[in-house]
Amino acid sequence: MSITLFKTMTKRNWVLLLIFFSVLTMYTSVMLSMYDPQDMEAMNSMLKLFPKDLLKAMGFSNMITDLTGYLAGWLYGMLMIAFPMVYSIILGNRLVAKMVDNGSFTYLLSTPNSRTKIIITQGVYALSSVALLFAALFGVGVLISEAMFPGTLDVSAYLKLNVTTMLVNMVVMMISFFFSCLFNETKLSLGLGSGIPIAFLLMNMLGDASEKLQYLNRLTIYGFYDPVELVHGGDIMAVNLLYMAITAILFASAVLVFKKKKLPL
Repeated sequence: MSITLFKTMTKRNWVLLLIFFSVLTMYTSVMLSMYDPQDMEAMNSMLKLFPKDLLKAMGFSNMITDLTGYLAGWLYGMLMIAFPMVYSIILGNRLVAKMVDNGSFTYLLSTPNSRTKIIITQGVYALSSVALLFAALFGVGVLISEAMFPGTLDVSAYLKLNVTTMLVNMVVMMISFFFSCLFNETKLSLGLGSGIPIAFLLMNMLGDASEKLQYLNRLTIYGFYDPVELVHGGDIMAVNLLYMAITAILFASAVLVFKKKKLPL
């Protein structure tokens, strides 16, 4: 790994990370400002008026009243998956395919660093940025919760929620990164790097919306992710290990693919 290259990538992409952190912080603040333990029963009653399948598809099928479960269902059920997915797609493509496509990757190859060292550095930066994003969001969530509802948030469960959500998004990042390493053109990298995660999300929503299509859930990376069950004591060790294994396999595959492919430089 090249520390110099890692610092360069940080300088080039910190604005992108800041934008997504700011957007997700805003949503966290809005969701917390809407929470009122006295009105949660009324809100749950209102939700019952909506079609059951629609609520399931949007991740609102679990009627909860505690603050931690509320955040898990309303914030982490969809927003903390969809927005970081966009971030991963943009960054994954930007770190390799876009640089190869516009010719700027030539400058990296002209340094004393090997292809393997360069691509490992790019991948480590990609994963580190996801880790930093969720570490910051966890801190913001705890601070705002304690300021508005002291002692109400289950910090331990909230930490577990953020760790698992981070691992899910690391898988998405490595999917995008793998195709960025595989293809030399941005359009091909984005086509599969974005198409597969989006397809997984849509399949998971369809599986939640219909009992006949529940088998679709297990075909996606999101089928094992249940934020509400997670904060209410669900076993997450096996799921976390699965996500870490997928991330490692995709990372290793990306390095091998990039090391052997021909570059139009």
